[in-house]
Amino acid sequence: MDTFDFIIVGAPGYNWGYKTVPQAQLNNREIDYSRGKGLGGSTAINFCVYTRGPEADYEHWADVVGDEVWRWKEVQKRFNKFERFHKPDKELDGFVRCDEGSHGYDGEVDVGMTAKWDPTFGDFLDKTLEYYPRNYDHNSGNPIGIAVCQQTTHNGRRATAAEAFLSQRPENLHIMTNSAVTKVVFQDKKAMGVEVNGKKISALKETILSAGAVDTPKLLLLSGIGPSGDLNSCNIPLTHHLPGVGKNLRDRLFLELVTIQKPETHHRTAYAGSSPEQMAEARKQWATDQTGPLASYYLPQTIGFVRSEAILRGEAYAALGEVSREGLRGTTKPTYEQAPSSSMLPPHFYLATAVAFHGTETGGSITLSSSDPNSAPLIDPAFLTDPFDRHLAIHSVRETLAFLRTPSLAKDQIRLTAGPKGEGDEEIL
Repeated sequence: MDTFDFIIVGAPGYNWGYKTVPQAQLNNREIDYSRGKGLGGSTAINFCVYTRGPEADYEHWADVVGDEVWRWKEVQKRFNKFERFHKPDKELDGFVRCDEGSHGYDGEVDVGMTAKWDPTFGDFLDKTLEYYPRNYDHNSGNPIGIAVCQQTTHNGRRATAAEAFLSQRPENLHIMTNSAVTKVVFQDKKAMGVEVNGKKISALKETILSAGAVDTPKLLLLSGIGPSGDLNSCNIPLTHHLPGVGKNLRDRLFLELVTIQKPETHHRTAYAGSSPEQMAEARKQWATDQTGPLASYYLPQTIGFVRSEAILRGEAYAALGEVSREGLRGTTKPTYEQAPSSSMLPPHFYLATAVAFHGTETGGSITLSSSDPNSAPLIDPAFLTDPFDRHLAIHSVRETLAFLRTPSLAKDQIRLTAGPKGEGDEEIL
């Protein structure tokens, strides 16, 4: 599947099509909550960005739960074990330096940089040094700074979990497609198997649920495991009262600030999808040798992680609990992320800078809409409910707007075409 086809995220059959419940702090909008439908799950439709997270997170988790296995050095070994890291081309020598011990080279998951470097982003990276430090490997444990984005791609193809781990599956693994599990079957409180298409599939030893942050709690709830009140409201018999199921959903919110760029400031002069002839030629080239526009179009080529001390001041931060404050103090812990991407949709060339908020406090929930397993769950991330999350969002957007006004970047822009009308707190929110 060529990387251009990430647009399958909106195609029938590839996406469960989930949306959140109306979000009170977002003008009651329902936010897309895409989840991949098929082997490989969301790795079949995502943006292929590969980020491990900061060392500070793992050290904090190890302290909180009292388990040394969560220490960064221990987790790094596990990342390295499944990685098949591909060193970048020489044209990226000035932007990328990865220590040998920071990555793995014999694993199943292809990880690397873009196969087709857009010089636009080389210029962009150089200009950002006026504002941010350069980071030569954002997966080293310290992501702070602007870096070339590492991706789960190789030779113009996305690396899905299915291709990585199922292409040479063991003989004792049987895969059933078009077979969504509807519940776990219990005898008393022992899991005996699962129900699929009205049929029971029994387990000889154990039943493992690995359906992601949305569908795992959904299956548990459908199986009668969860808060008794939630189950009663859907007329589901109680198997085991477990109040935490579906609670404390944590997710980050992001938005895009989009500028129209001056024509002479970018290197992309054609858009592969601007005509049937161009698309046919691009697909032919990709089918021949996995190169050309479809080998990299839409892939993020740079990524930035910012640690803002201004966000870690003020009443909203001071009001957090000690555990939350401690989790944000680590020197490698970013407060927000920036990911610029470019596109040419005639007659304009656009630069879209995504801003994602890290360290949010709001805990949301996954609940059932009914006892029907075919019904989508009620997904409520409760975005921006906590005062700190609103404080974080306001400062992240305001600082990114200031970054985009850096003289070396601003001189290439015609105007901001998607963003807040002003920089007051309410205008940003």
